[in-house]
Amino acid sequence: MSISQICIYIAVYILPAFFMFGLACVVISQHAKRLENRLIATILFIYSFVFMGELFRQILPISYSSAIVEIMLGSLGALIVGVAFHLYVYVADLHKYMKKIVYPFVFYFPFICIVIVQLFGFNFLSSITYSLVGIWHKPVVNGTYYFTVLIAILLNVLLLFILAIGNRKVFDRKRKKLLRFLMLYSTVTLVTKIVFGYPNFGDSFPPYPIIFEGLIFSVFISFSYLHNELLPNITKRYQTLFDISPISMMIVNGNLDIVEVNNPGMVLLGIEDSSDLNLMTFAQTKYNKNQLHKFLYDIEREGIVQDYSITLENIFNDGILHFSVSAKMVATGEEKTYYAMLRDVSSEVEKEKIILHMAYHDVLTDLHNRAYFVTQLRKRLVETSKNPTSQAVLVLIDLNDFKSINDSFGHHIGDQVLQHTASILKQSVNANDLVARLGGDEFVLFLQDFNSEEEINEWLEHLRFTFEKSSFSYNDLEINIEPSIGISNYPKHGTTFEDLFNQADMNMYVDKENLKSVKLGV
Repeated sequence: MSISQICIYIAVYILPAFFMFGLACVVISQHAKRLENRLIATILFIYSFVFMGELFRQILPISYSSAIVEIMLGSLGALIVGVAFHLYVYVADLHKYMKKIVYPFVFYFPFICIVIVQLFGFNFLSSITYSLVGIWHKPVVNGTYYFTVLIAILLNVLLLFILAIGNRKVFDRKRKKLLRFLMLYSTVTLVTKIVFGYPNFGDSFPPYPIIFEGLIFSVFISFSYLHNELLPNITKRYQTLFDISPISMMIVNGNLDIVEVNNPGMVLLGIEDSSDLNLMTFAQTKYNKNQLHKFLYDIEREGIVQDYSITLENIFNDGILHFSVSAKMVATGEEKTYYAMLRDVSSEVEKEKIILHMAYHDVLTDLHNRAYFVTQLRKRLVETSKNPTSQAVLVLIDLNDFKSINDSFGHHIGDQVLQHTASILKQSVNANDLVARLGGDEFVLFLQDFNSEEEINEWLEHLRFTFEKSSFSYNDLEINIEPSIGISNYPKHGTTFEDLFNQADMNMYVDKENLKSVKLGV
């Protein structure tokens, strides 16, 4: 084999094969999960093998040509056609009209049939003979050869028909652009099949010039990358969305360096220059760093998080910032990249706190209301029942002659008296005790941590003494507040809220009558 012949083989087969193989690697690396990328890369991979197979056919003795062509044009050719049909139908959105049991298996059925037939020793292309024409092992043009070319042309026309249908049905501009690109490519390959498939050019061109449509396909794909960006990488694909999005967006690498943050994100986080900025360094405080470490742990465990709540110290205003974060971690080998969208929900959180506070608190006294008290008391009773030695007390309080205070001094003064009463009750209980306003001038308490009835009575006397010493004063007005107090002991008087409340209510009215009797000197 002469040097010039080797150079021709390198130029005609080896260089195109390596070019297509490399281009396939680039296409699949840009977006491996995108079906279009996977299918196009598959076509390029197969074509690179076809070129190398044709190279070996030229190098090996001519007697091997029939077997190699059987694999190359038979099996791999059918596979290329199947992948092409799959790609074109998907891009044209026609797969939506196909049943799941059919799509995409129908495209690869001919390839499977050909492989099975070949395993049984039948070769449709065996009737094609080969002769040495110059440096090429060329097929002898006969009926089988022309029939093979005709089938290839008809399949090409069918592919063009599919693309034309898709071009009418698809409205997405990006998808429409890809369809038109494939239509142009298919038209060029159709012309190539006709021009180079039928005439006999002798030794002027390599045999089977129709396989060079793979090289044409590679050129079109390269052009699309350089000019049309039909298959852009992830960064290019979403760069515009990243830039114009009103939502704060951020990209962080595995070292937690902030790779990119859009303008809303910079404003939200108070970042003036994101270059050389690390997420943990930016966090500054230990509390913030702990919150971020927990967030990263959760996202690495789940892979993706939606509406994840994270609270950070606001290092600028000594407050708290509440964020809702949707993020995803993408791992490529050992490299990690975090994509995150952030939303400041601080005002929403504060509004929820206010609404929740109003739902369970009395507006006038800021004590808990009846609904909260009853709910919490029932929970406490369940917990208390697990400790048979514990004692607890429900205390019911009613202010004597409160109506006369309202009638004599007005509701404005009456409201302040209720607030003053609430203040006394708050100061008279422990932090874990329950205090609530039932309504009007009625208050209720649930006290725990008593060891004996003597301690309960001591606390009760201390409360009465506190009311005696803490009269309400307003300008020159001074009002003595006298409460009627009724208590019920858990578990002595009951184990439910209703039982304890009823007993305390009866005892309170007994106390009220006793106080009236003392005043009357009875």
